[in-house]
Amino acid sequence: MSDRLCTQSSPMNVTVTSLLESGKAFDCSSDKYAVEGPRVWVRFPFLADTLPDGTVEVQGDNNGLTSMQVHARLDDGTILSSAFSEREVAKHWRSKGSYGLPVPGTDNPELRNRIRTVYLTIDRPKVVSSISLIQLASQQKWDDLTLPLSIMFAALCGMAIMPLIYNAFFYGAMRYNFMLWHSVMISATVCYTFSSSGLIFLFFPETTLITKMLINYWALAIGVGAGGFFLLRFVEPGKIASWLKVLITVTALLPVIVTASVLQIDGGYSMDARNYYHASFLPVFFVVLYAMGHALRRGSRAIWFQIAGWTPIILFSLDRVARGMDLYIGWPILDYGLYFTLVLETIILALGVANRILRLRQRHEDTLRQQAELTLLADTDGLTMMNNRRAFDREFERNQHEHRYSHLAIIDIDFFKRVNDRYGHEIGDTVLRVVGRTLNATSHFAARVGGEEFTLLMRIDSREKHKRYPANALAEICQALIQAVDDEVPEIREPVTFSVGVASIGRRASLRSVMATADRRLYDAKNNGRNQIIWFDIAENKSAKPAGTASV
Repeated sequence: MSDRLCTQSSPMNVTVTSLLESGKAFDCSSDKYAVEGPRVWVRFPFLADTLPDGTVEVQGDNNGLTSMQVHARLDDGTILSSAFSEREVAKHWRSKGSYGLPVPGTDNPELRNRIRTVYLTIDRPKVVSSISLIQLASQQKWDDLTLPLSIMFAALCGMAIMPLIYNAFFYGAMRYNFMLWHSVMISATVCYTFSSSGLIFLFFPETTLITKMLINYWALAIGVGAGGFFLLRFVEPGKIASWLKVLITVTALLPVIVTASVLQIDGGYSMDARNYYHASFLPVFFVVLYAMGHALRRGSRAIWFQIAGWTPIILFSLDRVARGMDLYIGWPILDYGLYFTLVLETIILALGVANRILRLRQRHEDTLRQQAELTLLADTDGLTMMNNRRAFDREFERNQHEHRYSHLAIIDIDFFKRVNDRYGHEIGDTVLRVVGRTLNATSHFAARVGGEEFTLLMRIDSREKHKRYPANALAEICQALIQAVDDEVPEIREPVTFSVGVASIGRRASLRSVMATADRRLYDAKNNGRNQIIWFDIAENKSAKPAGTASV
């Protein structure tokens, strides 16, 4: 039908009779949808032999419509007219966001065969699709389809709501915040499907077309925005780079900001503003596509659920955005695909949420089991699986009799709080585990005695009796630590370095005095610029060697 219709605009006081008498030409060119003026006229032929029997109606997109008129011109020039107020246009809703206004005279077979042209008057149209999607259809056919289509859309809403109940139940028990963002996405999907499908008029008959349009647009903006925040919290820690997190946040907020800026509840919504609205979705679509590939390359398992659920939606949405910006007319039937993919996405992500909860729960249970086991092993640190302070104290006391160790070193991770602040405590714990594993692999007795503080009881090496032996050995250890963290924790972009304080162990020296000496030298290393090994008191000897560049 769109290739046969022509358009014209006029002031509000122009009637169909005066329009035809004026002889003003209709625009049938490719620019026919670029109409201006408060009243738009659409002309299209009425080909009775190609139309179904019974009453024929004009159908189109009902977003933001106000009052309308339908005129049928007979073969003798007689005009049959029907006028519809905004309320009456809303009552003539059809499933999937359309209106259906009967063409006058088509209920009378004799008059129907004499109709030659149909003129449609649209007052202050808000969207081009109100014109471009016009078609003639059987009123009886769509009356018969109203119930099954309404049932179908209601079923889709019901399917989408089920994960919402699931989220509410499990959030009360587990408090994972990605479940809240998933719930916002589900709510937006249900609101959009409920409103744009026409169900809103079935349950709330007094809803205006402007209200329906605003619900549609706001639901999509909020749903897409919530999707960005869900992605950030659902994917495993460390699988999305920090710069990309910022980009996702900004682009996810963009549709909400633009919607708040360009949509006006008083009905002053323009076609240009509508283009801005649809264009605001493009950045987040492309950023999310990139982020999904980015997380997949970093080894995320959870991202597979987003890939399966979001890829079809983004493809259908890109088509919807292109049509919304009037880049092309397209096929309205694709909207059905968008409804189904929205609900399918909700179900897929619900499975993803369940899987993520299961994995987090299993990890939590494993941690509890390990903690229970480690409670029995009182000499083992629960996080790093290395010796703890209790084991260290006992080993030092044993050394007073056996003299197996010559030096005590305290090793502290430089700027560890900054690691936790920038990358999260889970990444920080990973660093601690890597450090513990590397220290345990040395020939010395290693223990974790504080948050990011480790100790080494260094074994006597008969091959290196000179006084710089601990510094040389520790330089190699610190180099190994720096390399291990760099290899095993790729999420951290800058090098993680270490400061070390060293004290010799006298035959009669107490643990307290040796620890105090090593601790004092550790603070000297930190105060002297960090990333250093200090084995003399700085007040007496300024010797210091950078840990990361020490040579043996």
